[in-house]
Amino acid sequence: MMNVNVNVVLVGHVDHGKSTLIGRLLYDSESIMDERVEEIQKLAEEYKRRFEFAYFLDSFEDELKEERTIDTVSLMFKSKKNYYTITDVPGHKEFIKNMLTGASHADVAVLVVSADEGVQEQTRRHMFLLKMLGINQVFVVVNKMDAVDYKKERFEVVKKQISKLLNSFDYAAEEMLFIPASAMEGDNIYRRSEGMEWYEGPTLIEALDGVTQEGKEKPLRFVVQDVYEVEGEKIVVGRVESGMLRKGDEVISEPSCIKTKVEKIKVFEGELEEAATMDSVGIVIKGEVKRGDVFGLVGNPPKPAKEFLGEAVLLGKELKKGEPIELRCGTAKVKCEIKEIKEKIDSETGEVMEENPEEINEHDAATIVFATEPLVVEKFAEIPELGRFVLVKNERNIGAGVVLDV
Repeated sequence: MMNVNVNVVLVGHVDHGKSTLIGRLLYDSESIMDERVEEIQKLAEEYKRRFEFAYFLDSFEDELKEERTIDTVSLMFKSKKNYYTITDVPGHKEFIKNMLTGASHADVAVLVVSADEGVQEQTRRHMFLLKMLGINQVFVVVNKMDAVDYKKERFEVVKKQISKLLNSFDYAAEEMLFIPASAMEGDNIYRRSEGMEWYEGPTLIEALDGVTQEGKEKPLRFVVQDVYEVEGEKIVVGRVESGMLRKGDEVISEPSCIKTKVEKIKVFEGELEEAATMDSVGIVIKGEVKRGDVFGLVGNPPKPAKEFLGEAVLLGKELKKGEPIELRCGTAKVKCEIKEIKEKIDSETGEVMEENPEEINEHDAATIVFATEPLVVEKFAEIPELGRFVLVKNERNIGAGVVLDV
């Protein structure tokens, strides 16, 4: 049985400890070289900062000087059970557009809320985006419990605040896991806290290791990332976004419309007879396919669309009816036009503000009819893995959304 590859996104208000939490995960999983630890300690001393695990994530010295995360950072680590790609996204309002890239591909989200500050503005906005992007598996980490003397009473107050917020976005807060933690001290991240014996639930890594593989009963959708020629074999590298892929399957790729047979399924360790949802593999086939193509079984193939209805949040300055932009879904990038804006929606409350507007502005949400070059998208309600998209203008991410209907 292969290790599951899980994409995790961390969200939360600025300074609530997301970067420190990821640094702790990397450190406790022994994913950081000793030389890197020494290098960061020297930098911390140079800038007279207390040594913190967040510094494992900082890619640029100016981020260390400013003590904030400017751009999205993705790193990989391995627990005893799973492989993780974990994405840290900015909490500042002006950096939310960078968050969309990380969140739009996540399997699970970790919402980080400081025990001493509780729910803040960015907490609310991030939850709206997570809900719109269809990320339903959410773990809540009430961080910085050391700052409130590990008191259960304060944890319960913040938990009640967060539960009210989650319920307002139709998440079932009573079914969610709330973990009291201190990323700085390592409490309830990898090791159980001695200062919070009143908490009997799992640590964060135990919760992440319990993430289930969904989608085995859905139709096969294998998204192409790259194509290589190795010793006369055409190897198509990609990820199984839904369903099961088996050696010998008769498959078809769209929008290239190539019908072929899966001759081999390859991984670094050798070959497999089958690959499950979330597995990244290479398949040996005949025929010309390209990055952005999506494979399905011949009996239940993906269908390329030239038009679909989506709901999106805009984080650029403005978007007008008839405007040409770029749309990205899976690994595909296509030219796109805003054919119709049906409704403008308040991104804080979800209420309809205006019907059939000519344009939407920064931080607005909207239901939009997109006209595109041939592109495989799926209704989010049916196959969410191909029901999320990102909008791009002048090489900048300006929004993201979900597919409502095709």
